[in-house]
Amino acid sequence: MAAPLTLSCSLSSTAVPVTGDRRMVYLLLETGGGEGSHTLPLNLALVLDCSDSMRIRLVTNEQFARLAHNGQMQEIMKDGVPAYQVQGISPEELQAFPSRMDYVARALSLVAEFLRPADHYSVTTFASQAYLLVSARSGADRARLVQAGRELNFLHLGDETRLAEGMALALEQLQRTKDRACSCRMIILTDGHTLNVSECYAMAERAHQGGVLLTTMGIGTEFNEDLLIPLADLTGGKAYYIETPDQVLDAFRTELGAAMRVSYHNLEIKLLLPAGVQLNRVHRVLPELGAFDPGPSQQGSYSLALGDYDPATPLALLLEIIIPPWKAGEYRLAQALLAWDDPSGSAARPNQRQDIPIRMVEGLTVPLNGRVMNFVEKVGAFKMGTSALQAALGGDPGAATLRLRQAATRLLDMGEEDLASAMLSQAQVLEQGGVADPNLTKRLRYETRRLTSSVGQP
Repeated sequence: MAAPLTLSCSLSSTAVPVTGDRRMVYLLLETGGGEGSHTLPLNLALVLDCSDSMRIRLVTNEQFARLAHNGQMQEIMKDGVPAYQVQGISPEELQAFPSRMDYVARALSLVAEFLRPADHYSVTTFASQAYLLVSARSGADRARLVQAGRELNFLHLGDETRLAEGMALALEQLQRTKDRACSCRMIILTDGHTLNVSECYAMAERAHQGGVLLTTMGIGTEFNEDLLIPLADLTGGKAYYIETPDQVLDAFRTELGAAMRVSYHNLEIKLLLPAGVQLNRVHRVLPELGAFDPGPSQQGSYSLALGDYDPATPLALLLEIIIPPWKAGEYRLAQALLAWDDPSGSAARPNQRQDIPIRMVEGLTVPLNGRVMNFVEKVGAFKMGTSALQAALGGDPGAATLRLRQAATRLLDMGEEDLASAMLSQAQVLEQGGVADPNLTKRLRYETRRLTSSVGQP
């Protein structure tokens, strides 16, 4: 029998000293339960970058050195990405060097292995234009997906990157096979900067409103993480950094495993705050750190959309709440209600409600909740690290150096020695008049999002 879903509400402190001023408290909302539940069918849309840069042949460092020594490497630009063109080599020899597209084709074969007959999928490709390679169909038709992988290298859609057009086409396919009792997911893979950023956000908002989770995968070093990370955060999805093409399969394997474990759809926490209490900010802290938009306040009421739920990967939000200068006494800080779609397809939404009390006390030193404060500390390090890394790519090396060192100190205090060391190395490069390594900066942006992965269950 499946375990019921639960909502755990923990305050940084259940008692707050009276000071006559407004105070901020932290509220941790955690979902749990659902173990043993039947998994939901998956409605999957794959959105793949097919611009010319995805076809660039890749060589190892040793192969590159040999070709350069023989004068067979010429620097060129492809899709705005600096690359090298091999000269004086036969087509047969050239085919021995794989491209990013070859790894994506292998990923499609991997997807075919995961799909179940009850699932649906589609494949949309994009570059200067979007093209529907495989229209929405049953997961039982695995052969078509494998065939699509072989067709990728024959598509020529231009050398630009117009992601929004691909997203729009994929959303249409998801809508064709959408069912209340299914999980909808769009996996986006790209290696470049798109030309229509505002339209991408509009498509992501459409996806969010339609209950579609966006997973973004940036491959290489030239993609725009300042777009791909927010797109994933907006819908509660995950953002992957694929530094080298041979990591594509692992990223797909991880993401598909999570997608196949989804047992509940459209999780939502309805939060009601009494008069005078304000919601300042919300951060997603599990399964990874990220921004979270609580949406507009409706007279103190908020709808916190969590999306799909995998019992093996609980979801958690950290809320900053400002309380008025209350006098001593007992108060209701908030009321939280967790609701979700009934997996059986019923229109009725099961729910669990909790009142969250708080006590105002005179002249008392109040102990803090260690688990909540652990998340608070990691959110602080995440924000400081993200700001420092963005500054490192800006035009003020002095300010960037200071922020990187401050972030490194915070990370060292938390025991994150590898992250701290990497940030210190960036600071040293800037101090010596060098330029921050954009590849390392990109990797650190993604790694700081996983600071909470070591936090255990309550």
